[in-house]
Amino acid sequence: MRHKLCWMVIAVVLVSCGHKSAPTPEMGEQPPRLENLHYELTGPALKLEFVLRGDSAGVGYQIDRAEIDPICKCPTMWQRYFEQPPYPSQVGERQTRLLNLRTLDRTYLFRIRAFDAHGRLGAWSKPIRAQAVDLLKEHP
Repeated sequence: MRHKLCWMVIAVVLVSCGHKSAPTPEMGEQPPRLENLHYELTGPALKLEFVLRGDSAGVGYQIDRAEIDPICKCPTMWQRYFEQPPYPSQVGERQTRLLNLRTLDRTYLFRIRAFDAHGRLGAWSKPIRAQAVDLLKEHP
């Protein structure tokens, strides 16, 4: 009897310990995504424009930022810079976000991705390099 109980416990453990993975969209559902991403420097800010697509329950976006280290010329670790929660009214509408570049002597990298109300994440954009421009300084 004890031997049978041991095998039952092993069977329960093996069945309950399967490969765990992130939820995947059901057939026909579109994952959250950014479309028509456009960016430009506007003095001490980076202007991002894009359209959010995905679930009608709501799509939001996340922006991460890293700095370029002035000594090694390599990027620092990505950190969350801004997060806009998912709202149904944002789906399909043009979004604009201004990102403060803070100081003139720093170079930043930004990346952005969409996420929906169900927690599904879209792909990150390619890194966007930006450095503030001094609009008062005369350019030759």
